[in-house]
Amino acid sequence: MDFLSQLGPFLLAVVAVIINGVPQLLYAQARGFALKPAGFAYLIGAIGNTLTGSVTPISGQAETITVASVKKNLRNNVSSILLAALIMIILGLCGGVSMIADFAGPAVLYGMMAGVGLILAGVSWDMFGQEKRITIVSVVAAIATYAVCTITGSANSVVWTIFVSVVVSTADFLFLQKRRVDLSTVVEEGRELIENSTEWRFWKKEYWSDFKFIKPTLNIAVILGALSLVMLNIGANISFGGITASIAGTTQNYDHLSIINSLADVPSALFGGPPIEAIISGTAGAPWPVLCGIVFMLVCGILVLTGLVSRLGKYLPAQSIAGFLLVIGFALTFVPNLQAVVGCEFAVAGFMALGVTAWSKNPFLGMVIGVLVRFFGQYVGLV
Repeated sequence: MDFLSQLGPFLLAVVAVIINGVPQLLYAQARGFALKPAGFAYLIGAIGNTLTGSVTPISGQAETITVASVKKNLRNNVSSILLAALIMIILGLCGGVSMIADFAGPAVLYGMMAGVGLILAGVSWDMFGQEKRITIVSVVAAIATYAVCTITGSANSVVWTIFVSVVVSTADFLFLQKRRVDLSTVVEEGRELIENSTEWRFWKKEYWSDFKFIKPTLNIAVILGALSLVMLNIGANISFGGITASIAGTTQNYDHLSIINSLADVPSALFGGPPIEAIISGTAGAPWPVLCGIVFMLVCGILVLTGLVSRLGKYLPAQSIAGFLLVIGFALTFVPNLQAVVGCEFAVAGFMALGVTAWSKNPFLGMVIGVLVRFFGQYVGLV
């Protein structure tokens, strides 16, 4: 009986996190990434967590997808993802992730993450320009849900905010507006939809037509993009991994997490897929949290590889995620990280990292400026 009583919440957590992840994957598609190759990343993540016992699963993450696709050149974007993965694997093997975070200092790290929060919240504004009604419905539903969850002290406010905002805005789109998504118009201007087949039978030639090898390149834009992703991943792995582990009542090895999500990014990016990174996951609050995260990644990987997630794109408008992008970006990322900066030593360095990150849309530049201000600002009266 005890097993059955725990099985229900276990399965609900898996389903909830999958539902929450689908819009972010569709957001990646709208930013020009192919989806099917990301299925390999989920499977690698499941294997990695099985071997290491990591409690933090990996999935599509709006922050990383946004930063990885600031430029509209797909070859440069995936090359940056691959270079960042290589750097992160080396850092993880050497135990360097925690060392870099310690060197930059908490103020700079928090400031950079706050800047990313503003970048993320800004995406909602971009979506408002694309689909005003869907965006407004999603934002209102997200804010209302988050407010109710906060007032009632819900432990699953993030999950409910994502779920309700997506469901309400999608229901309005499907049943009140009686519309369907034309995937050819979803992709943002200047980007290309490189995944066209809906074939799910992997033994058919048509299935593999979506796996188009992207030859990596190396240039200044790629290097800057990679360094930006490295800085973001360091901050995200530490913050998201730490939060997820705390929900599960355990600890997270950040170097293991960095190695897992970086190895996962390689087969995805090589075929034009998005980065798949650490997330704050409801699986951590379920019975058997490590196993729950593994099952989530296995199921999600199969859904992505079989093209079922892509098929949902007809019924899930990309702008349905605008509400929780705003809440996650502003309320859950910008505000708490800004508050953390205020309470830190060398707060000015954190504010500089925040401003430069938000202005340039490049977390690496924000981190560099923040570190420079921290160590040399005293000579010019800044700290």
